[in-house]
Amino acid sequence: MDKVKVSIIIPVYNSEEYLDACVAGILKQDMTSYEVILVDDGSTDSSPLICDRLSSTDSRFRTIHKSNGGVSSARNAGIALAQGEYVTFIDSDDILAPGALKALADATAGSPDLVVGGFDIYQDEILYASICPPATVSFPSGNVQDFFSATVLDSGELYRGPWAKLYRLSIIKKHTLRFDESLSYAEDKLFIYEFLGHITSGATVDVPVYQYFRRPGTLSGGKTTLHRLAQLYDVVPLCAEALLHLMDKYPEASSLQKIYHNDIVCFDIMRILRTFLKCRTDLLSESSLKTLYSLLERDDRLRVFERKVPGQVINTLLYKIGNVRLSLLVYRSVSMILYPFYA
Repeated sequence: MDKVKVSIIIPVYNSEEYLDACVAGILKQDMTSYEVILVDDGSTDSSPLICDRLSSTDSRFRTIHKSNGGVSSARNAGIALAQGEYVTFIDSDDILAPGALKALADATAGSPDLVVGGFDIYQDEILYASICPPATVSFPSGNVQDFFSATVLDSGELYRGPWAKLYRLSIIKKHTLRFDESLSYAEDKLFIYEFLGHITSGATVDVPVYQYFRRPGTLSGGKTTLHRLAQLYDVVPLCAEALLHLMDKYPEASSLQKIYHNDIVCFDIMRILRTFLKCRTDLLSESSLKTLYSLLERDDRLRVFERKVPGQVINTLLYKIGNVRLSLLVYRSVSMILYPFYA
């Protein structure tokens, strides 16, 4: 499968501590028909020098130097230059697993539009979890719903990061798909959902092909600050609409309904509403509640006592009552009491 050319896009920003290890993981791959596009996003450390050194010593490496614009801007710059049949994304502080490119490339035998592999999560350099599709399977054209069933799992874990996948580049370019540069949270999930709307076939690889390292300061967990709340509020309706489009296109794909319920509603929307309960913010308004409630209306699985998550029962109950003004009063009253403990 070395005839399959893969464009590897790596956004680089002040990554001198990790970049050599990231690149070493690529150079150790036994599938060598690839190009690597290093996008230096205005780094102020020695990362630009490392990128230039790599580009000068290996013809498969190319470096772009640009002013700082964020990870989405860097990925988009890489997409514009990519020449491969498929494109994959690597974060500069992560590592490709041994044999990853060959495993992914082997899965392209049937020319799928998307290949989804598994990944390992490392916390403090210790293996924390492995998330993989249940089997290595090819889903030819017409079997997209089965492909969704094989990749959704419980809460859409395989779709929360852009890595560990091969995307057909022609689809990205034909539909002008790009990472939203106005977003700084979950923009990768939005890109994936939008890409899924254009595929007709897929494949899965049931082994970890990527090593994702959780670093201090990432946005994926922890306390929801007002800054993060604003990020959530910007991206959640966009992700919801992209997923709802898929649900309308594939009404029999119950797995999509499951990911909408578990990821969009129970994880993202409820996280926003729980923050409304404990923080005073201008984002809380009758209009914002109407927007969120309109998204909750599309979830036919939501039950008041479904999950033992603090705040979810009261949030769901308020929604079920259906009186937005009452909800607004409750959120403002409770947050006035609780805010001093969370400020």
